[in-house]
Amino acid sequence: MFDTVARVGEVAARVRDAAADLAAVSRASSGWSAAERASALAAVASGQAALAEARAHLLVADRDAGDTVGPGDRSFEAAHARVSRAGIGEATRQVRQADALVSMPVVAAGVREGSVPLPHLDALARVAATASPQVASVLRTPDTQQAVLAMARTRSAPDFARALARFVATQDPAGVQGEHDRQYRERFLSLSAQPDGVFLKGRLDRVAGESLRVALDAMGQFGDDTRSPGQASADALTMLAEKVCAGTGPGARVGASAAPAGAGADATASLGAGAAVGAGDGAGAVEGADAGVGVRASGGGTGGGDAAGAVGSGTVSRAHVSLLVSAETVAELIAHERAGADVVAPPIALPWGTVAPATLEDGTPVAMSELARVLCQADLTRIVLSAEGVPLDVGRTRRLFSTAQRRAVIVRDGQCVWNGCEQHASRCEVHHVRWWGRDTGPTSVANAALLCRFHHSEVHRLHLSIHRQEKPPGWARRQRTKAAAAARGDGGDVGGGGQQSTPDAHGSGDRGEPGGHRDGAWGEPAGRQPMRYVFRNTRGIAVNSPHGYLSG
Repeated sequence: MFDTVARVGEVAARVRDAAADLAAVSRASSGWSAAERASALAAVASGQAALAEARAHLLVADRDAGDTVGPGDRSFEAAHARVSRAGIGEATRQVRQADALVSMPVVAAGVREGSVPLPHLDALARVAATASPQVASVLRTPDTQQAVLAMARTRSAPDFARALARFVATQDPAGVQGEHDRQYRERFLSLSAQPDGVFLKGRLDRVAGESLRVALDAMGQFGDDTRSPGQASADALTMLAEKVCAGTGPGARVGASAAPAGAGADATASLGAGAAVGAGDGAGAVEGADAGVGVRASGGGTGGGDAAGAVGSGTVSRAHVSLLVSAETVAELIAHERAGADVVAPPIALPWGTVAPATLEDGTPVAMSELARVLCQADLTRIVLSAEGVPLDVGRTRRLFSTAQRRAVIVRDGQCVWNGCEQHASRCEVHHVRWWGRDTGPTSVANAALLCRFHHSEVHRLHLSIHRQEKPPGWARRQRTKAAAAARGDGGDVGGGGQQSTPDAHGSGDRGEPGGHRDGAWGEPAGRQPMRYVFRNTRGIAVNSPHGYLSG
Protein backbone atom coordinates (compact mmCIF):
# COMPACT_ATOMS: atom_id res chain seq x y z
CA MET A 1 0.00 0.00 0.00
CA PHE A 2 2.83 2.38 0.92
CA ASP A 3 4.56 1.68 -2.43
CA THR A 4 1.35 2.50 -4.29
CA VAL A 5 0.86 5.77 -2.47
CA ALA A 6 4.49 6.70 -3.04
CA ARG A 7 4.20 5.96 -6.76
CA VAL A 8 1.01 8.04 -7.05
CA GLY A 9 2.78 10.93 -5.34
CA GLU A 10 5.77 10.57 -7.64
CA VAL A 11 3.62 10.58 -10.79
CA ALA A 12 1.58 13.54 -9.52
CA ALA A 13 4.78 15.48 -8.87
CA ARG A 14 6.05 14.81 -12.40
CA VAL A 15 2.71 15.94 -13.85
CA ARG A 16 2.82 19.12 -11.76
CA ASP A 17 6.39 19.87 -12.83
CA ALA A 18 5.61 19.24 -16.50
CA ALA A 19 2.58 21.52 -16.30
CA ALA A 20 4.71 24.22 -14.68
CA ASP A 21 7.33 23.90 -17.44
CA LEU A 22 4.59 24.15 -20.09
CA ALA A 23 3.18 27.26 -18.43
CA ALA A 24 6.64 28.85 -18.31
CA VAL A 25 7.26 28.14 -21.99
CA SER A 26 3.80 29.39 -22.96
CA ARG A 27 4.49 32.83 -21.48
CA ALA A 28 6.48 33.57 -24.61
CA SER A 29 3.81 32.27 -26.99
CA SER A 30 2.96 35.74 -28.29
CA GLY A 31 5.92 35.41 -30.63
CA TRP A 32 5.05 31.92 -31.88
CA SER A 33 3.55 31.03 -35.22
CA ALA A 34 -0.05 29.85 -35.52
CA ALA A 35 1.11 26.26 -36.08
CA GLU A 36 3.25 26.34 -32.95
CA ARG A 37 0.40 27.71 -30.84
CA ALA A 38 -1.99 25.10 -32.24
CA SER A 39 0.47 22.31 -31.40
CA ALA A 40 0.87 23.58 -27.86
CA LEU A 41 -2.90 23.87 -27.38
CA ALA A 42 -3.33 20.28 -28.61
CA ALA A 43 -0.74 19.17 -26.06
CA VAL A 44 -2.59 20.98 -23.30
CA ALA A 45 -5.87 19.36 -24.36
CA SER A 46 -4.20 15.95 -24.37
CA GLY A 47 -2.92 16.52 -20.86
CA GLN A 48 -6.37 17.61 -19.68
CA ALA A 49 -7.88 14.45 -21.19
CA ALA A 50 -5.33 12.21 -19.45
CA LEU A 51 -5.97 13.92 -16.12
CA ALA A 52 -9.74 13.61 -16.62
CA GLU A 53 -9.40 9.84 -17.13
CA ALA A 54 -7.18 9.49 -14.07
CA ARG A 55 -9.66 11.50 -11.99
CA ALA A 56 -12.50 9.35 -13.35
CA HIS A 57 -11.03 6.09 -12.05
CA LEU A 58 -10.21 7.68 -8.70
CA LEU A 59 -13.72 9.12 -8.30
CA VAL A 60 -15.47 5.87 -9.20
CA ALA A 61 -13.25 3.91 -6.81
CA ASP A 62 -13.85 6.51 -4.13
CA ARG A 63 -17.61 6.27 -4.58
CA ASP A 64 -17.61 2.46 -4.65
CA ALA A 65 -15.59 2.32 -1.43
CA GLY A 66 -18.31 4.31 0.33
CA ASP A 67 -15.96 5.82 2.92
CA THR A 68 -15.97 9.39 1.62
CA VAL A 69 -19.52 10.43 2.41
CA GLY A 70 -19.53 11.96 5.86
CA PRO A 71 -22.23 13.15 8.25
CA GLY A 72 -24.33 15.86 6.63
CA ASP A 73 -23.40 14.89 3.04
CA ARG A 74 -26.52 14.28 1.00
CA SER A 75 -24.68 12.28 -1.65
CA PHE A 76 -21.25 11.33 -2.94
CA GLU A 77 -21.37 14.38 -5.23
CA ALA A 78 -21.97 16.59 -2.20
CA ALA A 79 -19.05 14.97 -0.39
CA HIS A 80 -16.79 15.49 -3.42
CA ALA A 81 -17.91 19.13 -3.65
CA ARG A 82 -17.02 19.61 0.03
CA VAL A 83 -13.57 18.04 -0.29
CA SER A 84 -12.63 19.65 -3.63
CA ARG A 85 -14.35 22.98 -2.90
CA ALA A 86 -15.54 22.87 -6.53
CA GLY A 87 -19.23 23.39 -5.78
CA ILE A 88 -22.04 20.91 -6.24
CA GLY A 89 -22.54 21.72 -9.95
CA GLU A 90 -18.91 21.11 -10.94
CA ALA A 91 -18.65 18.07 -8.66
CA THR A 92 -21.73 16.54 -10.27
CA ARG A 93 -20.27 17.17 -13.74
CA GLN A 94 -17.00 15.50 -12.80
CA VAL A 95 -18.77 12.42 -11.40
CA ARG A 96 -20.90 12.15 -14.56
CA GLN A 97 -17.79 12.26 -16.71
CA ALA A 98 -16.13 9.67 -14.49
CA ASP A 99 -19.02 7.24 -14.96
CA ALA A 100 -18.89 7.70 -18.73
CA LEU A 101 -15.13 7.20 -18.98
CA VAL A 102 -15.06 4.12 -16.77
CA SER A 103 -18.10 2.43 -18.33
CA MET A 104 -17.23 3.28 -21.96
CA PRO A 105 -13.64 2.16 -22.67
CA VAL A 106 -13.89 2.88 -26.41
CA VAL A 107 -14.92 6.45 -25.66
CA ALA A 108 -12.16 6.73 -23.05
CA ALA A 109 -9.62 5.74 -25.70
CA GLY A 110 -11.07 8.43 -27.95
CA VAL A 111 -10.66 10.99 -25.17
CA ARG A 112 -7.00 9.97 -24.73
CA GLU A 113 -6.23 10.29 -28.43
CA GLY A 114 -8.10 13.59 -28.74
CA SER A 115 -11.00 12.37 -30.92
CA VAL A 116 -13.48 13.14 -28.16
CA PRO A 117 -12.89 16.60 -26.67
CA LEU A 118 -13.96 17.12 -23.09
CA PRO A 119 -17.04 19.22 -24.04
CA HIS A 120 -18.22 16.28 -26.17
CA LEU A 121 -17.54 13.93 -23.27
CA ASP A 122 -19.59 16.17 -21.00
CA ALA A 123 -22.55 16.03 -23.42
CA LEU A 124 -22.30 12.24 -23.63
CA ALA A 125 -22.00 11.90 -19.85
CA ARG A 126 -25.08 14.07 -19.32
CA VAL A 127 -27.11 11.94 -21.75
CA ALA A 128 -25.89 8.67 -20.20
CA ALA A 129 -26.70 9.89 -16.68
CA THR A 130 -30.26 10.96 -17.52
CA ALA A 131 -31.18 8.21 -20.00
CA SER A 132 -33.35 5.24 -19.17
CA PRO A 133 -31.55 2.02 -18.18
CA GLN A 134 -32.36 0.56 -21.60
CA VAL A 135 -30.76 3.47 -23.47
CA ALA A 136 -27.81 3.60 -21.06
CA SER A 137 -27.07 -0.07 -21.74
CA VAL A 138 -27.24 0.52 -25.51
CA LEU A 139 -24.83 3.45 -25.18
CA ARG A 140 -22.30 1.18 -23.49
CA THR A 141 -22.21 -1.41 -26.28
CA PRO A 142 -19.00 -1.38 -28.36
CA ASP A 143 -20.84 -0.70 -31.63
CA THR A 144 -22.64 2.32 -30.22
CA GLN A 145 -19.42 3.63 -28.69
CA GLN A 146 -17.75 3.39 -32.09
CA ALA A 147 -20.66 5.32 -33.63
CA VAL A 148 -20.35 7.96 -30.90
CA LEU A 149 -16.64 8.20 -31.60
CA ALA A 150 -17.29 8.74 -35.31
CA MET A 151 -19.81 11.49 -34.58
CA ALA A 152 -17.45 13.25 -32.16
CA ARG A 153 -14.67 13.36 -34.77
CA THR A 154 -16.74 15.39 -37.24
CA ARG A 155 -19.22 17.45 -35.18
CA SER A 156 -19.03 20.49 -32.99
CA ALA A 157 -20.11 20.10 -29.37
CA PRO A 158 -23.64 21.54 -29.94
CA ASP A 159 -24.19 19.38 -33.05
CA PHE A 160 -22.85 16.36 -31.19
CA ALA A 161 -25.27 16.98 -28.31
CA ARG A 162 -28.21 17.25 -30.72
CA ALA A 163 -27.17 14.04 -32.49
CA LEU A 164 -27.07 12.24 -29.14
CA ALA A 165 -30.53 13.61 -28.29
CA ARG A 166 -31.90 12.22 -31.57
CA PHE A 167 -30.29 8.86 -30.84
CA VAL A 168 -31.92 8.72 -27.40
CA ALA A 169 -35.27 9.74 -28.89
CA THR A 170 -34.99 6.94 -31.44
CA GLN A 171 -34.29 4.38 -28.72
CA ASP A 172 -36.74 5.72 -26.12
CA PRO A 173 -39.73 7.68 -27.53
CA ALA A 174 -41.55 7.28 -24.20
CA GLY A 175 -38.72 9.13 -22.46
CA VAL A 176 -39.01 12.04 -24.89
CA GLN A 177 -42.76 12.08 -24.28
CA GLY A 178 -42.24 12.15 -20.52
CA GLU A 179 -39.76 15.02 -20.78
CA HIS A 180 -42.18 16.98 -22.96
CA ASP A 181 -44.99 16.35 -20.48
CA ARG A 182 -42.76 17.60 -17.65
CA GLN A 183 -41.88 20.76 -19.56
CA TYR A 184 -45.54 21.32 -20.38
CA ARG A 185 -46.62 20.87 -16.76
CA GLU A 186 -44.05 23.40 -15.63
CA ARG A 187 -44.90 26.08 -18.21
CA PHE A 188 -45.72 29.53 -16.94
CA LEU A 189 -45.67 33.17 -17.97
CA SER A 190 -45.96 36.10 -15.59
CA LEU A 191 -46.14 39.81 -16.31
CA SER A 192 -45.38 42.02 -13.34
CA ALA A 193 -46.16 45.72 -13.70
CA GLN A 194 -43.73 47.78 -11.65
CA PRO A 195 -43.11 51.55 -11.45
CA ASP A 196 -40.00 51.13 -13.61
CA GLY A 197 -41.63 48.91 -16.25
CA VAL A 198 -43.31 45.56 -16.88
CA PHE A 199 -41.17 42.52 -16.09
CA LEU A 200 -41.69 39.22 -17.92
CA LYS A 201 -40.71 35.82 -16.62
CA GLY A 202 -41.68 32.48 -18.04
CA ARG A 203 -40.90 29.00 -19.22
CA LEU A 204 -42.25 27.11 -22.25
CA ASP A 205 -41.83 23.65 -23.66
CA ARG A 206 -39.48 23.40 -26.63
CA VAL A 207 -42.16 23.35 -29.33
CA ALA A 208 -44.01 26.33 -27.87
CA GLY A 209 -40.70 28.14 -27.46
CA GLU A 210 -39.87 27.51 -31.09
CA SER A 211 -43.26 28.92 -32.09
CA LEU A 212 -42.51 32.07 -30.12
CA ARG A 213 -39.01 32.37 -31.55
CA VAL A 214 -40.23 32.04 -35.14
CA ALA A 215 -43.02 34.56 -34.50
CA LEU A 216 -40.53 37.06 -33.08
CA ASP A 217 -38.14 36.51 -35.99
CA ALA A 218 -41.03 37.21 -38.36
CA MET A 219 -41.17 40.75 -36.97
CA GLY A 220 -37.78 41.47 -38.54
CA GLN A 221 -36.28 43.12 -35.45
CA PHE A 222 -32.59 42.40 -34.90
CA GLY A 223 -29.82 43.96 -32.89
CA ASP A 224 -27.60 46.62 -34.48
CA ASP A 225 -25.54 49.65 -33.50
CA THR A 226 -28.58 51.36 -32.01
CA ARG A 227 -29.95 48.55 -29.84
CA SER A 228 -28.85 45.30 -28.26
CA PRO A 229 -30.27 41.89 -29.30
CA GLY A 230 -32.32 41.88 -26.11
CA GLN A 231 -33.81 45.27 -26.92
CA ALA A 232 -34.59 44.10 -30.46
CA SER A 233 -36.38 41.04 -29.07
CA ALA A 234 -38.40 43.28 -26.76
CA ASP A 235 -39.36 45.45 -29.74
CA ALA A 236 -40.32 42.32 -31.71
CA LEU A 237 -42.56 41.09 -28.88
CA THR A 238 -44.25 44.48 -28.67
CA MET A 239 -44.76 44.57 -32.44
CA LEU A 240 -46.15 41.03 -32.37
CA ALA A 241 -48.68 41.98 -29.68
CA GLU A 242 -49.71 45.09 -31.60
CA LYS A 243 -50.20 43.14 -34.81
CA VAL A 244 -52.29 40.48 -33.08
CA CYS A 245 -54.44 43.15 -31.45
CA ALA A 246 -54.90 44.74 -34.86
CA GLY A 247 -55.78 41.38 -36.45
CA THR A 248 -52.71 41.34 -38.69
CA GLY A 249 -50.49 38.89 -36.86
CA PRO A 250 -47.98 36.62 -38.60
CA GLY A 251 -49.66 33.88 -40.56
CA ALA A 252 -52.75 35.93 -41.49
CA ARG A 253 -53.39 35.67 -45.21
CA VAL A 254 -55.08 38.65 -46.70
CA GLY A 255 -56.75 38.61 -50.08
CA ALA A 256 -57.09 35.92 -52.67
CA SER A 257 -53.53 36.37 -53.89
CA ALA A 258 -51.95 34.82 -50.81
CA ALA A 259 -49.10 32.51 -51.62
CA PRO A 260 -49.86 28.80 -51.37
CA ALA A 261 -48.67 26.92 -48.35
CA GLY A 262 -45.23 25.43 -48.66
CA ALA A 263 -43.94 28.07 -51.08
CA GLY A 264 -41.13 30.56 -50.79
CA ALA A 265 -39.19 30.94 -47.57
CA ASP A 266 -41.49 28.57 -45.71
CA ALA A 267 -40.54 25.52 -47.76
CA THR A 268 -39.34 22.72 -45.52
CA ALA A 269 -36.74 20.00 -45.85
CA SER A 270 -36.70 16.51 -44.41
CA LEU A 271 -34.23 13.78 -43.58
CA GLY A 272 -34.39 10.02 -43.75
CA ALA A 273 -36.13 7.34 -45.69
CA GLY A 274 -39.50 5.93 -44.84
CA ALA A 275 -42.34 3.67 -45.82
CA ALA A 276 -45.50 4.78 -47.60
CA VAL A 277 -47.92 6.78 -45.49
CA GLY A 278 -51.29 8.37 -46.06
CA ALA A 279 -51.12 11.92 -47.40
CA GLY A 280 -54.11 13.95 -48.44
CA ASP A 281 -57.79 14.07 -47.66
CA GLY A 282 -58.28 10.40 -48.29
CA ALA A 283 -55.86 7.51 -48.31
CA GLY A 284 -53.27 8.75 -50.81
CA ALA A 285 -49.76 7.49 -50.27
CA VAL A 286 -46.23 8.75 -50.37
CA GLU A 287 -44.58 6.81 -53.14
CA GLY A 288 -41.05 5.50 -53.04
CA ALA A 289 -38.81 4.41 -50.22
CA ASP A 290 -36.74 7.58 -50.08
CA ALA A 291 -39.56 9.79 -48.90
CA GLY A 292 -39.62 12.30 -46.11
CA VAL A 293 -42.27 14.63 -44.78
CA GLY A 294 -41.88 18.29 -43.96
CA VAL A 295 -44.56 19.28 -41.46
CA ARG A 296 -45.27 22.94 -40.96
CA ALA A 297 -47.55 24.35 -38.30
CA SER A 298 -48.80 27.28 -40.31
CA GLY A 299 -51.21 30.11 -39.76
CA GLY A 300 -54.47 30.63 -41.58
CA GLY A 301 -56.20 33.94 -41.05
CA THR A 302 -59.94 34.25 -40.62
CA GLY A 303 -60.37 37.87 -41.62
CA GLY A 304 -63.00 38.92 -44.07
CA GLY A 305 -60.43 39.49 -46.79
CA ASP A 306 -59.52 35.82 -47.09
CA ALA A 307 -60.59 33.91 -50.11
CA ALA A 308 -63.42 31.54 -49.38
CA GLY A 309 -61.37 28.51 -50.19
CA ALA A 310 -58.10 29.71 -48.72
CA VAL A 311 -56.22 27.04 -46.88
CA GLY A 312 -55.94 27.49 -43.12
CA SER A 313 -54.33 25.33 -40.50
CA GLY A 314 -57.20 25.18 -38.06
CA THR A 315 -55.80 28.00 -35.98
CA VAL A 316 -55.38 31.71 -36.56
CA SER A 317 -52.50 34.15 -36.63
CA ARG A 318 -49.84 31.58 -35.79
CA ALA A 319 -46.23 31.64 -36.87
CA HIS A 320 -44.83 28.95 -39.11
CA VAL A 321 -42.88 26.26 -37.28
CA SER A 322 -41.35 23.42 -39.24
CA LEU A 323 -41.01 19.87 -37.97
CA LEU A 324 -38.82 17.51 -39.95
CA VAL A 325 -39.96 13.91 -39.88
CA SER A 326 -39.35 10.88 -42.06
CA ALA A 327 -42.24 9.05 -43.67
CA GLU A 328 -41.13 6.01 -41.68
CA THR A 329 -41.79 7.87 -38.43
CA VAL A 330 -45.19 9.08 -39.62
CA ALA A 331 -46.07 5.49 -40.52
CA GLU A 332 -45.01 4.34 -37.03
CA LEU A 333 -47.12 7.08 -35.45
CA ILE A 334 -50.19 6.11 -37.46
CA ALA A 335 -49.69 2.41 -36.64
CA HIS A 336 -49.32 3.29 -32.95
CA GLU A 337 -52.47 5.41 -33.01
CA ARG A 338 -54.45 2.62 -34.64
CA ALA A 339 -53.12 0.12 -32.12
CA GLY A 340 -54.01 2.49 -29.30
CA ALA A 341 -57.60 2.70 -30.52
CA ASP A 342 -57.95 -1.08 -30.16
CA VAL A 343 -56.57 -1.63 -26.65
CA VAL A 344 -57.59 -0.51 -23.19
CA ALA A 345 -54.09 0.25 -21.89
CA PRO A 346 -52.92 3.88 -21.66
CA PRO A 347 -51.22 4.92 -24.91
CA ILE A 348 -47.92 5.67 -23.19
CA ALA A 349 -47.68 1.98 -22.22
CA LEU A 350 -47.73 0.82 -25.82
CA PRO A 351 -44.29 0.04 -27.26
CA TRP A 352 -42.82 2.30 -29.91
CA GLY A 353 -40.64 1.19 -32.76
CA THR A 354 -37.09 2.50 -32.97
CA VAL A 355 -37.64 5.16 -35.62
CA ALA A 356 -35.95 8.52 -35.95
CA PRO A 357 -37.87 11.19 -34.02
CA ALA A 358 -39.49 14.22 -35.54
CA THR A 359 -37.28 17.24 -34.91
CA LEU A 360 -37.37 20.99 -34.97
CA GLU A 361 -35.22 22.60 -37.63
CA ASP A 362 -32.28 22.73 -35.20
CA GLY A 363 -32.50 18.97 -34.62
CA THR A 364 -34.26 19.02 -31.24
CA PRO A 365 -36.40 15.85 -30.89
CA VAL A 366 -40.14 16.36 -30.56
CA ALA A 367 -42.46 14.16 -28.49
CA MET A 368 -44.78 11.88 -30.48
CA SER A 369 -47.88 13.47 -28.92
CA GLU A 370 -46.77 16.88 -30.21
CA LEU A 371 -46.17 15.40 -33.66
CA ALA A 372 -49.66 13.86 -33.60
CA ARG A 373 -51.22 17.17 -32.57
CA VAL A 374 -49.38 19.12 -35.25
CA LEU A 375 -50.15 16.55 -37.94
CA CYS A 376 -53.83 16.92 -37.14
CA GLN A 377 -53.91 20.53 -38.32
CA ALA A 378 -50.68 21.43 -40.13
CA ASP A 379 -49.43 21.69 -43.68
CA LEU A 380 -47.93 18.40 -44.81
CA THR A 381 -45.30 18.56 -47.52
CA ARG A 382 -43.89 15.38 -49.03
CA ILE A 383 -40.22 15.58 -49.99
CA VAL A 384 -38.52 12.70 -51.82
CA LEU A 385 -34.77 12.47 -51.21
CA SER A 386 -31.98 10.75 -53.07
CA ALA A 387 -29.64 8.34 -51.34
CA GLU A 388 -27.33 11.31 -50.74
CA GLY A 389 -30.12 13.30 -49.08
CA VAL A 390 -30.70 15.63 -52.03
CA PRO A 391 -34.37 16.65 -52.48
CA LEU A 392 -35.72 15.25 -55.73
CA ASP A 393 -39.42 16.03 -55.53
CA VAL A 394 -41.65 18.12 -53.31
CA GLY A 395 -45.29 17.09 -53.12
CA ARG A 396 -48.32 19.26 -52.54
CA THR A 397 -49.57 20.35 -49.12
CA ARG A 398 -52.83 18.80 -48.03
CA ARG A 399 -54.94 18.09 -45.00
CA LEU A 400 -55.79 21.67 -44.00
CA PHE A 401 -59.23 23.07 -43.30
CA SER A 402 -60.08 26.02 -45.49
CA THR A 403 -60.88 29.41 -44.00
CA ALA A 404 -64.54 28.96 -44.97
CA GLN A 405 -64.63 25.57 -43.24
CA ARG A 406 -63.09 27.03 -40.10
CA ARG A 407 -65.68 29.81 -40.04
CA ALA A 408 -68.46 27.25 -40.34
CA VAL A 409 -67.01 25.17 -37.49
CA ILE A 410 -66.71 28.29 -35.31
CA VAL A 411 -70.34 29.19 -35.99
CA ARG A 412 -71.42 25.70 -35.03
CA ASP A 413 -69.17 25.05 -32.01
CA GLY A 414 -68.51 28.56 -30.72
CA GLN A 415 -65.63 27.56 -28.39
CA CYS A 416 -63.59 24.55 -27.33
CA VAL A 417 -66.00 21.63 -27.38
CA TRP A 418 -64.45 19.94 -24.34
CA ASN A 419 -67.29 20.11 -21.84
CA GLY A 420 -66.36 22.55 -19.11
CA CYS A 421 -63.73 24.38 -21.17
CA GLU A 422 -64.68 27.88 -22.25
CA GLN A 423 -61.62 28.71 -24.35
CA HIS A 424 -62.60 31.19 -27.05
CA ALA A 425 -62.71 30.00 -30.67
CA SER A 426 -59.88 32.37 -31.61
CA ARG A 427 -57.59 30.27 -29.40
CA CYS A 428 -58.79 26.91 -30.69
CA GLU A 429 -57.60 24.54 -33.38
CA VAL A 430 -59.77 22.46 -35.70
CA HIS A 431 -59.47 18.75 -34.97
CA HIS A 432 -60.44 15.89 -37.29
CA VAL A 433 -63.09 13.94 -35.33
CA ARG A 434 -62.16 10.84 -37.31
CA TRP A 435 -58.40 11.27 -37.26
CA TRP A 436 -56.89 12.21 -40.57
CA GLY A 437 -54.05 9.70 -40.36
CA ARG A 438 -55.33 6.93 -38.11
CA ASP A 439 -58.90 6.77 -39.38
CA THR A 440 -58.39 8.37 -42.82
CA GLY A 441 -61.05 10.89 -41.86
CA PRO A 442 -61.92 13.60 -44.38
CA THR A 443 -61.21 17.31 -44.03
CA SER A 444 -64.82 18.45 -43.83
CA VAL A 445 -67.03 20.52 -41.55
CA ALA A 446 -68.93 17.39 -40.51
CA ASN A 447 -65.65 15.79 -39.42
CA ALA A 448 -64.37 18.86 -37.57
CA ALA A 449 -64.50 20.01 -33.95
CA LEU A 450 -62.95 23.00 -32.17
CA LEU A 451 -60.44 22.17 -29.44
CA CYS A 452 -58.10 24.40 -27.48
CA ARG A 453 -54.44 23.48 -27.67
CA PHE A 454 -54.41 21.69 -24.31
CA HIS A 455 -57.46 19.49 -24.98
CA HIS A 456 -56.31 18.90 -28.56
CA SER A 457 -53.09 17.45 -27.14
CA GLU A 458 -55.03 15.40 -24.59
CA VAL A 459 -57.27 13.87 -27.28
CA HIS A 460 -54.20 12.66 -29.17
CA ARG A 461 -52.22 11.62 -26.10
CA LEU A 462 -55.08 9.58 -24.62
CA HIS A 463 -56.46 8.30 -27.95
CA LEU A 464 -59.90 9.70 -27.19
CA SER A 465 -62.71 9.30 -29.68
CA ILE A 466 -65.28 12.07 -30.13
CA HIS A 467 -68.99 11.53 -30.65
CA ARG A 468 -71.12 14.49 -31.66
CA GLN A 469 -74.71 14.49 -30.54
CA GLU A 470 -76.13 15.57 -33.85
CA LYS A 471 -79.48 16.76 -32.46
CA PRO A 472 -78.89 19.22 -29.61
CA PRO A 473 -81.57 19.88 -26.99
CA GLY A 474 -84.75 21.39 -28.45
CA TRP A 475 -83.95 20.33 -32.04
CA ALA A 476 -87.11 18.20 -32.46
CA ARG A 477 -89.30 20.87 -30.88
CA ARG A 478 -87.95 23.54 -33.22
CA GLN A 479 -88.57 21.36 -36.24
CA ARG A 480 -92.19 20.73 -35.17
CA THR A 481 -92.72 24.43 -34.47
CA LYS A 482 -91.34 25.25 -37.91
CA ALA A 483 -93.63 22.68 -39.56
CA ALA A 484 -96.66 23.99 -37.67
CA ALA A 485 -95.86 27.57 -38.66
CA ALA A 486 -95.48 26.53 -42.30
CA ALA A 487 -98.88 24.81 -42.17
CA ARG A 488 -100.47 28.03 -40.83
CA GLY A 489 -98.70 29.99 -43.53
CA ASP A 490 -97.50 32.71 -41.13
CA GLY A 491 -93.76 32.00 -41.31
CA GLY A 492 -93.72 31.17 -37.61
CA ASP A 493 -90.89 31.54 -35.19
CA VAL A 494 -88.47 28.82 -36.14
CA GLY A 495 -86.37 29.63 -33.11
CA GLY A 496 -88.98 28.18 -30.80
CA GLY A 497 -90.04 31.57 -29.44
CA GLY A 498 -93.65 31.35 -30.67
CA GLN A 499 -96.76 30.84 -28.56
CA GLN A 500 -97.43 27.24 -29.45
CA SER A 501 -96.21 24.67 -26.97
CA THR A 502 -94.89 21.63 -28.81
CA PRO A 503 -93.29 18.58 -27.19
CA ASP A 504 -89.53 18.32 -27.78
CA ALA A 505 -87.49 15.21 -28.38
CA HIS A 506 -88.05 14.09 -24.78
CA GLY A 507 -91.81 14.60 -24.92
CA SER A 508 -91.78 17.66 -22.66
CA GLY A 509 -93.49 20.95 -23.34
CA ASP A 510 -91.74 24.33 -23.23
CA ARG A 511 -93.82 26.09 -20.56
CA GLY A 512 -91.49 25.90 -17.61
CA GLU A 513 -91.16 22.13 -17.71
CA PRO A 514 -87.75 20.47 -17.35
CA GLY A 515 -86.17 19.89 -20.74
CA GLY A 516 -88.79 22.05 -22.44
CA HIS A 517 -87.58 25.62 -21.88
CA ARG A 518 -87.77 28.14 -24.67
CA ASP A 519 -84.65 29.07 -26.67
CA GLY A 520 -82.93 31.96 -25.02
CA ALA A 521 -84.43 31.24 -21.59
CA TRP A 522 -81.10 29.83 -20.40
CA GLY A 523 -78.91 32.43 -22.07
CA GLU A 524 -78.53 30.71 -25.45
CA PRO A 525 -79.38 32.64 -28.64
CA ALA A 526 -82.76 31.85 -30.12
CA GLY A 527 -82.54 29.48 -33.04
CA ARG A 528 -78.94 28.44 -32.30
CA GLN A 529 -77.97 25.66 -29.91
CA PRO A 530 -74.36 24.55 -29.47
CA MET A 531 -73.52 21.00 -30.40
CA ARG A 532 -72.83 18.55 -27.58
CA TYR A 533 -69.83 16.24 -27.69
CA VAL A 534 -68.93 13.09 -25.77
CA PHE A 535 -65.28 12.05 -25.40
CA ARG A 536 -64.62 8.35 -24.85
CA ASN A 537 -61.49 6.41 -24.02
CA THR A 538 -60.37 3.20 -25.71
CA ARG A 539 -62.74 1.18 -23.50
CA GLY A 540 -65.70 3.16 -24.78
CA ILE A 541 -66.18 4.84 -21.40
CA ALA A 542 -67.12 8.50 -21.50
CA VAL A 543 -64.42 10.57 -19.81
CA ASN A 544 -66.03 13.90 -20.67
CA SER A 545 -69.66 14.54 -21.55
CA PRO A 546 -72.22 17.36 -21.31
CA HIS A 547 -74.16 17.27 -18.05
CA GLY A 548 -77.50 15.60 -18.55
CA TYR A 549 -76.78 14.50 -22.12
CA LEU A 550 -74.55 11.47 -21.64
CA SER A 551 -75.34 9.08 -24.45
CA GLY A 552 -75.28 5.36 -23.96
